Amino acid sequence: MTIAPGRRVIRLAVLLHLLAGVVCTPFEVAAQSDNATAVQEMFAGVTVRAPDAFYDPPAQVPDKPGVLLRSEPLRDVRLPAGMRGWRILYTTTVNDTTRATAMATVFAPVDPPAGPRPVIAWEHGTTGLQQRCMPSLISAPTLGIPALDRIVRAGWVIVASDYSFAEKGGPHPYLIGEGEARAALDSIRAAQQMPELTLDARTVVWGHSQGGHSALWTGIAAPRYAPEIEIAGVAAIAPATNLRNIIAMNQGIDKRLGPYVARAYSRFYPDITFEQAIRPEALAAAREISGLCGFLPAEEPVRAAVLTTTFEGPALATRTDVALSARLAQNDPDHPIPAPLVIAQGAEDDVVPPAVTAGYVEERCAAGQRLEYWTFAGLDHGMVKPGSPLEEPLMAWTAARFANRPPPAGCRRMSF
Repeated sequence: MTIAPGRRVIRLAVLLHLLAGVVCTPFEVAAQSDNATAVQEMFAGVTVRAPDAFYDPPAQVPDKPGVLLRSEPLRDVRLPAGMRGWRILYTTTVNDTTRATAMATVFAPVDPPAGPRPVIAWEHGTTGLQQRCMPSLISAPTLGIPALDRIVRAGWVIVASDYSFAEKGGPHPYLIGEGEARAALDSIRAAQQMPELTLDARTVVWGHSQGGHSALWTGIAAPRYAPEIEIAGVAAIAPATNLRNIIAMNQGIDKRLGPYVARAYSRFYPDITFEQAIRPEALAAAREISGLCGFLPAEEPVRAAVLTTTFEGPALATRTDVALSARLAQNDPDHPIPAPLVIAQGAEDDVVPPAVTAGYVEERCAAGQRLEYWTFAGLDHGMVKPGSPLEEPLMAWTAARFANRPPPAGCRRMSF
């Protein structure tokens, strides 16, 4: 297969080989379908670029988070009919002592209705740890965002962060709730500075898988970190909630994504080292896995899947590394979310076990959190794929939030 320099084409045969393999990352699983034609249609011709100079921070970066550093229209990308887009670079923070910059893509209707436009803050699932793995670099940058045609018709704007990078080589704060949330909130601040758009103060947060974890944390952090942003609602789709329970119940996810966790946690937490966070048997494979993208270029997830077969048992040393277990617990999104909240879960999800999400919902309801819990019979982790039964209730719920209609009181459970 000939691959043009700087661009890699994902071939259907490679994708299907991967999907039949050990375990796919959450972002990859969003592509799964029993219909090979549907998979082919979704990924036909998708390419990935290497980061260019636009991604490099300027020599002088403001200390203030949420400052728009540069923006430009998207070129040579595939967008839904009636949609235009930009890429933006902006300032953010990972925590109170670590400054960073971040990329986001911004999507808006070509012909928006008059007046300021409400915002969907989209927080994506796992793609890898490094900037070169992020959605802003693929030729279909809206891939994985549900209900795109409906969003265009509604006239809403999407702001989709890549998450943040304290240094060019990464990693981003993977499954570190505070860092994920700050990158999302600062992307909204930065998008509000774009001269091409007039944005409403109202924002509804959507996130899937890792992004579901991030969405929950965005709802938690917003009143403290970005009180000027009006979070009108939070929708967490198949969210990574209790991380310890997920990896305990799904060893394949531990083997594939545990190296990402260990690499990110060892970068941002002083009491975590990569070598201690990974079991000795898995260390050699984990070092390589942590540097691979989880989706594109296509050969990298194939290589990662092979590497997971080279060691027995989990990758993470959660039984022996007390500090790691404590940091995982610290990143459970178990704090109050003042905004209206919906959690959506596929009953056939084999990445985020439905029992974990159900347990999280029970705990939050017992703590007094107001929420809606939607379960979808027959849907797996790929419940964000186009045409999913999720789209109609998600759009209706979001429209109600933008219309300032009050959500139901207490905890409401619905099956679809």
